[in-house]
Amino acid sequence: MPSLERGGGERVLLQLAGLFQAAGREVHVAALLGGGPLGLAVPTTVVLHELVAAGEPSRGLVLAWKALPRLVSLIRTVRPQAVLSTMTGTNLLVTLAGALARIPTRLVLREASSLANTKSALKRRAMRWLYGRADVLVAVSAGVARDLRGLGLVGDRIHVVHNPVDQKRLRYLARTGPALQENEDTPYVIALGRLTEAKDYPCLLRAYAASKLLHSHRLVIVGEGEQRDTLESLVRELGLADRVLLPGALDNPFRVLAGAAMLVLSSRWEGYPNVLLEALALDVPVVATDCMHGPREILDGGRYGRLAPVGDETALSRAMDEGIGQPSADVEAILAVHNPQVTAGSYLALLDGASAEDRRGPSVPTHAI
Repeated sequence: MPSLERGGGERVLLQLAGLFQAAGREVHVAALLGGGPLGLAVPTTVVLHELVAAGEPSRGLVLAWKALPRLVSLIRTVRPQAVLSTMTGTNLLVTLAGALARIPTRLVLREASSLANTKSALKRRAMRWLYGRADVLVAVSAGVARDLRGLGLVGDRIHVVHNPVDQKRLRYLARTGPALQENEDTPYVIALGRLTEAKDYPCLLRAYAASKLLHSHRLVIVGEGEQRDTLESLVRELGLADRVLLPGALDNPFRVLAGAAMLVLSSRWEGYPNVLLEALALDVPVVATDCMHGPREILDGGRYGRLAPVGDETALSRAMDEGIGQPSADVEAILAVHNPQVTAGSYLALLDGASAEDRRGPSVPTHAI
């Protein structure tokens, strides 16, 4: 995986690593960039390899240049039966490393984002060429699978496997995590994710400013990213300085999420936003934009939460006003589809080379908290 920084894809892989180990497999985790808070989340019995030290100033192509030979060496040393990789840039690098290592290894690439996140034509061509060398492509949603097929990749190599959601673990983390530092007794709605263009927080801020919730609930946006200065400026411009809280990223945000009156996802694009499932698992009502990809698929067209058009602040404001205080019913059904043991079994079957008919794979013991 790319790093040990906070990220949905990284958290999913670490959860899978623990489940694979519980199923009796020898598991190694390789992070291109070492350090980071998720180092504490690596299961103790899993072997961790930090390819580039946290102290080395490395990002983008510089990180890839440094990590590639070390990844090749690691594959030659460990000689794994299978390699599972996630995130587009890391997937491309892992495919190159596998070719250079010349070790017979089954390669499974997990694509977690809409192609809207890959704007470079050169990168898309690299995906078409290098992803075609993988044994299996895992798409986290049906929409991402359509994107991969749209690149011209072979359809029978593409499998949709949804992300795992462990309700018991989330409730444990919600009991033990940090609370908001100020105004804890004030009701609030929450957004959770990196402060990036994809999340479209300016739309959320304008929708909140126009909603009835402005007078009854604060807005808390948990995350960090390159748009912080822009968002802080917009908060002041909209006169929301005493109503909006930007606490930064949290290693464990689940107590704050569980205490919210509602979660709002305002994204322009996604892959399969786990935060919607995490909110449902914690009995928090959800509102989301109907973006590519995931919200409509997760919320069953609006059954489990309200959907609003992308970038439409008026519609989002209305959905927020209508959704407050109305938790979704019958969420057990959707959580069952995302059971961690089911997900891990599907991945193990693909990593082992099982046919499509046998994708359920072996049973996986429950991973202790």
